Amino acid sequence: MKVLVIGGTGYIGGHTVKELVRRGHDVSVLARGVTRAQLPEEVSLVTGDRHNSQDLARARSLNVNAVIDINAYTREETQAVINTFDSVISRFVHLSTLSVCREIDRLPLVESDALVTDPTAGYAYDKAECERALRWAYTTTGFPFVSVRPAVVFGPRDRISRENYYLKRIVADDPVIVPGTGATPIFAVYVKDLAEVLANALESEGVSGAAYHLSQSEIVSINDHIANIAQIAGCEADFVEIPARLLERLGFNLQQFPYYTGGRIVVCDTGAATRDLGFEPTPYLRALRETIEYFLALGPEGQPSIEDRFQPLIPRQRERTLVERYRASTSALEDRLTDQWLNEAMPGM
Repeated sequence: MKVLVIGGTGYIGGHTVKELVRRGHDVSVLARGVTRAQLPEEVSLVTGDRHNSQDLARARSLNVNAVIDINAYTREETQAVINTFDSVISRFVHLSTLSVCREIDRLPLVESDALVTDPTAGYAYDKAECERALRWAYTTTGFPFVSVRPAVVFGPRDRISRENYYLKRIVADDPVIVPGTGATPIFAVYVKDLAEVLANALESEGVSGAAYHLSQSEIVSINDHIANIAQIAGCEADFVEIPARLLERLGFNLQQFPYYTGGRIVVCDTGAATRDLGFEPTPYLRALRETIEYFLALGPEGQPSIEDRFQPLIPRQRERTLVERYRASTSALEDRLTDQWLNEAMPGM
């Protein structure tokens, strides 16, 4: 099959292109970069901007059978691709996100749940708008889309790696700050599993017009995740839970903290993806080991991680100072409260 990948030189796109080539597909990539990044030699790189109609028309002239869109973030971006490839391809695979699902009381989330409609939701709303554009195109012209909604994606080559955020601090013997409680579960999917599902979505029958949720089968807490990373790295993990509201008051951007959700739990049903797209999650510990070993081999400090994307960037020395002061303050508070409590219970003693 002749496949065009829009945004195939990045993290998820690179893994997806590699999987497509492994399966024998004829792959082209539309990307703005002038470098081939880590693209296999067999892949054709079409240098262009998805926001330029002439570049999209040039991509259409490749006469591909299918398109995988990795980096559509607005309705306008998705609509432009629909307009370009409607009626000329047999399958369009859109990389979405679990964030498009509106927050509800019932869990797990299923694919038919309502999507976010609040424009102030930013990224989640914009990605939901992409799906609404695809749904309308499918309803009106039969545009053959499949939407894949992963949880947080982790793995090698991640330029906003949450795992490398932890790893940097663990190998440097720095404390790891966890906002709120580390008992919060993480919901993630391994990038190689996502790449396989995106490729399967091209080949599966009877899936046009559908959306699919992806997440690891094991549920692991943030604290256990940190401990597992430390064990793989052969180190001890030192982590401290600090109230999120305090971190905000001190100037931290809570988005920089891996897997912080503000208390929202996002459990999803992945049965449809298992049934229709052959989703078989890699065992959590194996996926984590492959990820950590990748960053260890390159040197964690030299590789980016999630805090690099969110300002303000608090220096690590300031993090260490905060942990020292927080522990000293809470210890002193515990002693004071204990003395008060015992004096009230046993006056005169």
